Amino acid sequence: MSLVLAIVFLSLNVERSGGAIKPVVTFTPNWGNIIYYDDVTLTCDVSSTVPEEPRTYHWYKDKRPIPGDQQKLHIIRSSVVEDRGDYQCQTIGGDISDPVFLNVTLTHVILQRPPSAIYEGDPLTLRCHHIRDFIAINTTFYKDDQEIKSSESDSTFHIPNITMSQSGLYKCTKQIHYNRTHMMERSDVSFISVTELFSPPEIKITAYWVIEGDEMTVRCDTRLDPLRGSTELHFAFYRDAWIVQEHNVSDTYRESSARLEDSGKFTCEVRTVSNTVRKMSDGLYIHIYSREVYVTVLAVGSLGVLLIIVLSAVLIWRCIHRKGSPASCQGSPQETATMVTDANPDPEDVCYTYLELSHLPKGNTIRNDGLTVTYATVKDPDI
Repeated sequence: MSLVLAIVFLSLNVERSGGAIKPVVTFTPNWGNIIYYDDVTLTCDVSSTVPEEPRTYHWYKDKRPIPGDQQKLHIIRSSVVEDRGDYQCQTIGGDISDPVFLNVTLTHVILQRPPSAIYEGDPLTLRCHHIRDFIAINTTFYKDDQEIKSSESDSTFHIPNITMSQSGLYKCTKQIHYNRTHMMERSDVSFISVTELFSPPEIKITAYWVIEGDEMTVRCDTRLDPLRGSTELHFAFYRDAWIVQEHNVSDTYRESSARLEDSGKFTCEVRTVSNTVRKMSDGLYIHIYSREVYVTVLAVGSLGVLLIIVLSAVLIWRCIHRKGSPASCQGSPQETATMVTDANPDPEDVCYTYLELSHLPKGNTIRNDGLTVTYATVKDPDI
C-alpha cells in the first residue's frame, strides 16, 4: 500500500514540476505574420491533469531570455527589428516549447495565415490584411492564378475542411486609399501546403488460407501523422459493399468461426471523429475454403512435390548409368574432347564440328602460336 502511495505521489510531483509537460506557444489573433504596428498576444499553453496552480513562466526570443514571467506576453505596436523572430516559453522545472515564428513585415498588404502546420480536415481562414490607419476596399482572392472570391468589404476567405487538393499558391489583392485622390492596388502571396493526416487505409488478412471454422482476422492498416498522434480515428468494415462492422476505435474485424458465405470483397473505411476526413481502402477478395477442398489441395500439392522428386531421381539415375559416374553427368566447361570406347556408339553420343576457313585470305598461312591440337583415336577391335 505504501509503495502505491509513493508511486502516485511521485507521479504527481513530476506532473507539478512540469517534467513531463511541454508547453505550446499560441498567437491571438492566430496569425503567424503581421504588419508593423500590429498588436499580438502570445500565450504559453500548458496542458495538465492536476488542478491549476500558480506558475512562473520564462519567455525566450531567438533562444535568448526576454522580460515576462506571466502566461501571456503582449506585443503592442510591433516592430520589425525588435519583435520579429522565434518565440519559446517554459515553466519552472518544465520542458521548453518548440519555437514558433512571428513574422513582422514592413509592407502595405499581407496575406495572413495560421502559424501552425495545416492538416487535411482542418478549418482554414486566410485574411488579406492592410496597414493600419489606411482605408482599403475591394479584396480579391486567387488560388493558382484563378479567382476564388471577391468582396468589397470582406477581407477573409474561409475553408471549413481543407483537403490535400487545395494545397497551392494563394494570393490576395486590395485597393489602398492613401488620400482622396491617390489609390493603389497592393497584393501578397502565400503557399499553403496541406499535410496528410493519415495515409490511405489498406486492408490486410493475417492468414493466407482461411479455412471454414477457423478464426478470420482482418485489419485496416493506416498511419497517423505523429504530430497529430492524439487524433482519434474510427474504423468500419464492409463485405461486398455491405457493412459488417460499424465505425468504432478498433482497426480489426474478426470472425471467430468463418463460414463459406463469409467469402467476399472486403474494404474498410477510416474517418475522424468529426467526420471531416474519411478514406476508403481498395478491395481485397477473401475466399473461405471448405476443409475438404483444403485437404484436396494439400494432397495434390504433396503429390506434385513427390512427382518432381521421383522424376529428378530417375533423370539422375539414367545420367549415371549412361556416363558411368555422377561426376560425368555434371559436365565441365573445360572439357575439349571425349574418348569414345564403344565400337558402335549411340548416335546421340556422336558430336560433329564444322570449321569455316573460306573467309581466310588466299596465300595466308595459319600461325601455330598458342594453338592447341587435340587428337582423337578410334579403335577397331578387328584391326
